[in-house]
Amino acid sequence: MKRTLFTFGVIFLLVTSCNQNSKSKTIREGEPDVYNINSSDSKMNEAIKNAKKSFDLFQNALTSKNPDFEYFSIKQKFDTPQGGEHIWVQDIRFVNSQFVGIIGNEPVNTNEVSLGDTITIDKNKISDWMYFDKGITRGGFTIKVLRDQMTEEEQKSFDLESGLLFE
Repeated sequence: MKRTLFTFGVIFLLVTSCNQNSKSKTIREGEPDVYNINSSDSKMNEAIKNAKKSFDLFQNALTSKNPDFEYFSIKQKFDTPQGGEHIWVQDIRFVNSQFVGIIGNEPVNTNEVSLGDTITIDKNKISDWMYFDKGITRGGFTIKVLRDQMTEEEQKSFDLESGLLFE
């Protein structure tokens, strides 16, 4: 359980804000870092497109009740005057044909939600999804884009700290 909470803490440092600025990282005292990505970033937009296109895989895994599948999360976009903030929602459940979860990190640019809020996912605003399958990360398209932009040393550190395993 302790490893899981730590892993999610690292995952949530990969919140992205789509705004007018070029790629940058905002470091927050006592909170995960936030990566600001320009809304025209082609690699990130492709990752979001792939996540949306493959969302049925997430839904099928969640509703399968397979004990090998765990720690389901969805990243949702929240509109802001700067463009949007993409926030991970954790502890996903499927209730009355809707996805419900808990805001997993402190928002930076939106007052629409707060850390710990329970929300119903807006399927039109999903920008990523992930879950673990016997410890292997499924989904996580936007995480992969950010990881691919890290130096080899940063990638090794991220892999070690997060415990995320991608195939």
